[in-house]
Amino acid sequence: MKKSQSRRGYVPILVGTGKEGMEKIWVTIKAIQHLTIVELLEKYANEHGYQNGLLKLTCDADKFKVILYNISKK
Repeated sequence: MKKSQSRRGYVPILVGTGKEGMEKIWVTIKAIQHLTIVELLEKYANEHGYQNGLLKLTCDADKFKVILYNISKK
């Protein structure tokens, strides 16, 4: 599978603090509906407006991965 292809049951999100530091992270549909992720997406939308293309979050990618890990353990 090419990297540009989608993954069934996942949503790509660009996460990072700068254009060069953005990392594409694949998030499960279940995790993207979690309150913590929804709040992060709403915060980004309030700060930057709604945009076309990939979902984006302005936060440290490693911290976001920890959030996903914690969500998956519950």
